[in-house]
Amino acid sequence: MEHEPNDITLETPNGNFNYRVAGTLFDSTGRILVTTSTTADAVLIGGRVKLHESAATAIIREFQEELGISITPIRLLAVADHQVTIPNETWQQVVLLFQVQTTATLPAATCNGDRIIWQTPERLAQIDFQPAELRPFLQPSLTPHYVQDIDTSFGSSW
Repeated sequence: MEHEPNDITLETPNGNFNYRVAGTLFDSTGRILVTTSTTADAVLIGGRVKLHESAATAIIREFQEELGISITPIRLLAVADHQVTIPNETWQQVVLLFQVQTTATLPAATCNGDRIIWQTPERLAQIDFQPAELRPFLQPSLTPHYVQDIDTSFGSSW
């Protein structure tokens, strides 16, 4: 996984760490905005948090960079502590999932050409959606959740 200067990323011979944000935008029917990806059938808009940047500022920046739109984070839905394994690399990641809203008109594709699609939660359960650990929390909610896939004996919400 390539990263930019000031990304909160740690690479070591024994594994790597990322601090990331992801955002979910819901339409009036409860569908979720996702994009296509080279690593999965669908992913959320998001990316790495930068040093000296708040998570809320990071999700605003990521939507601007990826879609060219302004958003407002309105609620923290989940915090996920999970592992990602790609060929020859293992990453532990902490991901903050925000519900966001916008009044902007959405483009047809991301700035790098990935398609933007609306998916139902049921459809996301049938395809390769990443990070899969966040799938149950992709719904408007007032209570944030903590999700950990490393040690299943620890609780899944607070």
